[in-house]
Amino acid sequence: MKPFGKLTTRLDAVRLIDENTRRITRVEEVAIGDAAGRVLAEDVVAGFNVPPFNRSSMDGYAVRARDTAGASAKPVTLRLIGARHAGEIFDGVVGAGECVEIATGAPVPKGADAVVMVEYTKLAGDGVEVQREAKPGSNVAPEGEDIKKGEAVVKAGEVLTPGRVGAVAALGFSKVKAYAKPRVAIYSTGNEVVPQGKPLKPGQVYDINSYTLSAVVAANGCVPVRRGLVRDDFDAIAAAVKDASTYDVAVFSGGSSVGVRDLFAGVVEDLGRVHFHGLRVKPGKPTLFGEVEGTPVFGMPGYSTSCLNNAYVFLVPALRKVAGLPPAEERTVKARLSRAIKAEGEREQFYSVRVEGGEAVPVFKQSGDITSMAYANGYIIIPIGTQLLEAGDEVNVYLFA
Repeated sequence: MKPFGKLTTRLDAVRLIDENTRRITRVEEVAIGDAAGRVLAEDVVAGFNVPPFNRSSMDGYAVRARDTAGASAKPVTLRLIGARHAGEIFDGVVGAGECVEIATGAPVPKGADAVVMVEYTKLAGDGVEVQREAKPGSNVAPEGEDIKKGEAVVKAGEVLTPGRVGAVAALGFSKVKAYAKPRVAIYSTGNEVVPQGKPLKPGQVYDINSYTLSAVVAANGCVPVRRGLVRDDFDAIAAAVKDASTYDVAVFSGGSSVGVRDLFAGVVEDLGRVHFHGLRVKPGKPTLFGEVEGTPVFGMPGYSTSCLNNAYVFLVPALRKVAGLPPAEERTVKARLSRAIKAEGEREQFYSVRVEGGEAVPVFKQSGDITSMAYANGYIIIPIGTQLLEAGDEVNVYLFA
């Protein structure tokens, strides 16, 4: 066994990860129906005005505003010469003393410059009694009010939110150019780890980490590729790391500690570069970050809680940067501890909790107990040097996405 060297602090680890990850540059065409959440690779420029005509913003009657002068005091009756719904064009011209029934979204007829809401009218024989004066432009959305021809409605590097998808759709685009989703290779190491569906023998456990990591990867704009289990063997790990270098990001769980079978750090060092190995945090001390042939490589602890918690803290920022997504919005709430917590003091500690009724209920068990995360909806960070938090202490809870 070889002990850890100098441990890296959380903030230094985050900095090193940021300095050594880059957004991918591959671009692909994406159908607009599948584009939500994707990062645009080029500006979407309007080829025409939206709306492409003056349209009514209300159900009512298209009129010449000057014909309604004084109607608020004394109703004016106009002759009804036609009716048009959305998508229909009125071929004639609205002349003096005339009006056309019109639906929301329909083109405003020639000659008309205002729309009187139906609520302020009443049918009167073959005419319409207008009970409120209209001003020029009343209830009319002018051509190009929403989008002007030549305008970049969505710019390269922006995430296609539902609203931005709608803006692209309004311009008639069926496809957009977006950055490809990064492909993230995920490996679980350890002779004791077996796949689901296989009977457990003494000393064996089912693979948890590749599934929790896949969920984190998929939730942060990347494509998880589970590459299977890797035995505690130098050649097997070396082959897996070489395979990992063909992906955009690689994540290994297990094998990153300092036991006699923890070979991962040595392999990464032989084939590439280790930026840090060992963190001044608990759980998750045996975390590694390096690169092989330009591919960022993470070595996560084998214990399930350590692995998942450190994925939220260290892996997520890297995934989002590689994908071109903005940093995850930090969601925090203040709560009072429901009971006291004894802390280590020498390392910064991530302690999983469940927020309920204004209280932070500690649910952390051990680093290897997945229910420490399954029963939690967030975690608190206990600073280095703190050995005890009392019941009732106010804490800042970082909520899981």
